[in-house]
Amino acid sequence: MKCPNCRTRELVVIEMVVKGQPVALNNCSPCDLRWWQSDGAMLSLAGVLDLAAVGD
Repeated sequence: MKCPNCRTRELVVIEMVVKGQPVALNNCSPCDLRWWQSDGAMLSLAGVLDLAAVGD
């Protein structure tokens, strides 16, 4: 996987399961870009927070 901003492969990827859905936080150390993915698709921070909200 490459950073969509600077194209480096120097990424830290933290994978987790939130309410049964696989979610990954990707962090690019060289350009400090962070983004979320779920099932290969980009996911907004709001989408992650909605997914993790209590009460659903």
